[in-house]
Parts: sequence; structure tokens; C-alpha cells
Amino acid sequence: RAVANPFIAMLSCVVLCCDFPEHWVCLPFTASSITPCARDDPQLERCIINAVYQVRPLLVHGDLGDGYHTPPLEPLQLDNIELGGSSQFQAVFMDLAKPEDISYDLWLTLPRIVFNGKYFMRLNLLLLDIQGKGTMRGYCDSAKAAVKMRGTRYLRNGLEYVKFTKMTMRIQFKDFKLQLDNLFNGNGLLGEAGNALINDNQDLYLNEIVPGLERGLSKKFLDVANEILATATFDEMFPPSRTIVNPIAFPAPAAGPSIFETP
Repeated sequence: RAVANPFIAMLSCVVLCCDFPEHWVCLPFTASSITPCARDDPQLERCIINAVYQVRPLLVHGDLGDGYHTPPLEPLQLDNIELGGSSQFQAVFMDLAKPEDISYDLWLTLPRIVFNGKYFMRLNLLLLDIQGKGTMRGYCDSAKAAVKMRGTRYLRNGLEYVKFTKMTMRIQFKDFKLQLDNLFNGNGLLGEAGNALINDNQDLYLNEIVPGLERGLSKKFLDVANEILATATFDEMFPPSRTIVNPIAFPAPAAGPSIFETP
């Protein structure tokens, strides 16, 4: 349904701005901005969190330095939705990074996402038939996503590579607001009432939208991850020797939930 598009845009920012492990450890390591993490490091999660903070600003525009590039993550265009604005993010590994098994579990939060795009809506809400087609804009505060990534190792030309085979996502929204233009064929009073009704009754339709959104996002980012993974071997991603890990140095906290807020 086209009405789901704004939510696809919101959660695209949550996921992509968090730079999944394939972005910050799976690229060819001649890029000096990439810090490999040893597979047997007893503090692997700490190493990975340090690495993501180092490379995250570069992934916004896609230039990792030393001639290496990735698709830019802001603005993200998806299904006629353009997403930009905040590049704040928070990511927590829950002691579940298992490089030998190609297994990662993450809990992601984003303080605010600003989005805009186009919509087509036919919605029956509290006996009111709300219809419209046009442009939309809005924001989402305190969005969260629990992400599980599973993969496998395989041989290619005598070398061992990695690909992700499954990515699942569970999404929670806390606060968001929509402004849909041209509801009721541009009738100002009805449009204002329709927008207020939609924003005041989010729970009535989010349960129908979110499952499709979760599946769509998982497929999108699984494809992106595997495109990047094709360029690095398993040993390049996670060298067998121990990585010396410095204490985590987080940037100044932004407004929003704590980075270690309990899911």
C-alpha cells in the first residue's frame, strides 16, 4: 500500500544510519578509515562499536577515503520517498556478535527522523472515509528497531567469502506526526480534521503497516549488504589475530534516548 511509504522512509534512516556490520567491517581494508575486528577478540562488541563510530560520518556521503566508495546513505531515495535531515543514531550490540557463525543481533534507536514524499490513501477511520493523493511530510521521534542478521560462508575462486542469507527486523514507533496535503481533494477544513484524526489514532492502522514495512526493509538492506560483502574475504573482515581494543570513546550525547537504554 502506498500509505506505508512514509514509514519505509523513516525506518530506512534508522537502519542505514546505523551502519550495519557489513558496512564497517566488510569492505576491502586498504581504506584507512576501516578498522578490522579480530574474530577471537574477547571484546569483539567493543571493537565493533568503536569501528562504527569512526566510519559512520563517512557513510553519509559514501566516501571512505583511499578511493573506496559506498552508496551514500543520505539522502536515501526509496519508492519515491526522499529522506534526509538527521544523521543521529545509536546502536547497541547485545553481546551477540558471532563472526564465526555470521550472526549479529542489534538494537537500534534514532532520536528524530524527518521525512517527505508522496502518498495515496484510502482509509476508513472511526466511520470517516479519508481519501487523498499528494505530497506528505512529517517526523518520527524515538524510533527503535531490533535487528537479527544471519549469514553463511562460502568458497569462491579458492577464497572464503561471506553473504547474509536472512535479515529480520522488529520495529517500534513512539511519537510521529504526519501532514498529508490535498486530503478530501484539497478541502482545507476537512483536510485539517483528517490529519488530526490520523495523528490521534495511529495505533488503529500501524499494526497493519509495520509487518509489511519490516519485510520490505529487511529485503532492501539484505541486498545492499551482500553487494558490499562480495568485495572482501572472511579473513579480511575478521582477521584471526587479536585486535588491540581501546576503550569506547563516544561522541557528545545528542538529545534523545540513552545509547544503552534497555530495549
